[in-house]
Amino acid sequence: MSNHSDRKSLLIIFSVLFFVIAGTYILTLFARGYQVNLKNGPFLNATGLLSVVSRPKGASVYLNDKLLTATDDTVNLLPGQYSLKIVKDGYLSWQKNIQIKKEVVYSANIQLFKSVPDLKPITLSGAINPTISPDSGKMVYAVASASAQKDNGLYLIELADNPLNLNRSSAKLIAPNFPGIDWSNSTFTFSPDSKNLLVTYHNANYLLDLNTTILQKDLLDVTSKLATIKAEWAVKEIELFALKTNKLPPAIVNLIATDSARNISYNQEDNKVLYLAGKDGNLDQIITPPPAQSTQIQSRQVKAGYYYIYDIEDDTNFMIAPKTSINNISWINGTNSLVYSEGKTIQSIEYDGTNKQTMFVSNIDNPLAYPWVDGSRIITLTAPYLGAPTNLYTISLR
Repeated sequence: MSNHSDRKSLLIIFSVLFFVIAGTYILTLFARGYQVNLKNGPFLNATGLLSVVSRPKGASVYLNDKLLTATDDTVNLLPGQYSLKIVKDGYLSWQKNIQIKKEVVYSANIQLFKSVPDLKPITLSGAINPTISPDSGKMVYAVASASAQKDNGLYLIELADNPLNLNRSSAKLIAPNFPGIDWSNSTFTFSPDSKNLLVTYHNANYLLDLNTTILQKDLLDVTSKLATIKAEWAVKEIELFALKTNKLPPAIVNLIATDSARNISYNQEDNKVLYLAGKDGNLDQIITPPPAQSTQIQSRQVKAGYYYIYDIEDDTNFMIAPKTSINNISWINGTNSLVYSEGKTIQSIEYDGTNKQTMFVSNIDNPLAYPWVDGSRIITLTAPYLGAPTNLYTISLR
């Protein structure tokens, strides 16, 4: 009798353990995204997760052209290829073909851009030859107004100091036109550290310290020292290049054009790098790809003269465009997108080469296209109508 009771107790204990273990395993499967399927296939189907976050919130999420949910939501999906589209009134739509993998989260963090942006002036008396510093913190330009000659001269805008209040008052006159010197007929070249400006006017060259107001007595023609200055700047370029590439794999560094550190630019999170290829090459796998690696088509065969984005964490490499067809390419802070000018248009594009969108159509070729510090606007040079002077404007993005 005792043996029978013991066997019954053991059976109960093992049954409870079995159900606990089985229940725990099933709950684990559900937590990993498995779903019950009573119609087709196995009892439990492996799924992946789609997480979509948008700025602004509340955009509609379409999957294969069918409304699925709203953004800032996570849904289970069977593994496979899908067409994902994000739509919100007043904003350009976002679309991408994605691949859902079992037990893997596909995250889409999306910045939607305005479809009807605001255009606001920064300058009113014209802006000639606006030039951005290598550190993206300064802009210089010249003014040569026939109606407001007292305002003519060389101006500086400290972009890094005005992330939230870029307007006409931000521009500072650092050097008026002097007798025999008209800054509007000059070309501007920043030093690699962005502290000095080399101004070439006819056959003269002036090296200006941008931390001080320039008086005529301070102007010295450095043409005789020009070769030495450029040699010193070349050394600084090499130092900056080494500093910018010290976190990159040698295989990537070997492909980047080494003539200027300006050929390298990181996004705000420092996990993606824009670079200009200096030579052809084949980019082999550098790290073990993470499960959630981007499934967009890569460009592992690199061509000289093309811009690429390399994702340091994912070991993915995407072609953007040839250097000969675009200008002023820069990251838009707070997003995974870049902005550049192409012909008379200003375009945005995602880091993986998708979602190319026209942000603005200018009336001049290769318009300035520079993103503001907080990524909310673009600075450009244009005229609102035929015959109007070209001025600096901001174009709102979000």
